[in-house]
Formats: sequence, C-alpha cells, structure tokens
Amino acid sequence: MRTTLHVEDDRLFAVKELARQHHSTARGVVSMLLRDALAPKTTDAAILAPEFRNGVPLLPRRPRGAKVTVELVNRLRDEDE
Repeated sequence: MRTTLHVEDDRLFAVKELARQHHSTARGVVSMLLRDALAPKTTDAAILAPEFRNGVPLLPRRPRGAKVTVELVNRLRDEDE
C-alpha cells in the first residue's frame, strides 16, 4: 500500500542513516520501526500472572533492553557517589 507521510527533516535523516547502516531502504526501516512500535508490549498472560523471583514480581523485559549485570549496577552506583 502506498501513502504519503510528512516526516520532519531530522527524523528522515535518522531513518536514512539507519537504512545505510543496515544496507536497507528508508521504506524498509520505516516499516520495521512501525512494526516494532505497534507490537504488543506485554501479553495478557504476563499481566494476569507475573513472574516472581524470591517472592518479588519481575518487571517485563524489553525486547532490546540492556542486560543488567552486577558490573553495571556497581558502575551506576559509583557514578552517583
């Protein structure tokens, strides 16, 4: 399907840069970004029955989120002091 969108210059520049980095097209990058943005973030099962560890409910994991390690926690704690 074709449609016309008005995209701000800085956003279009970012899309074109992503396309260049991924050897893709601006059209492909926009489709991928829209697909990711519109995907459901949590499932109904996760909302109804959260996962627990040591009696504490776990937060849902982001698909592309950074892995939290002891080193990361220590570095962030040390930066705050």
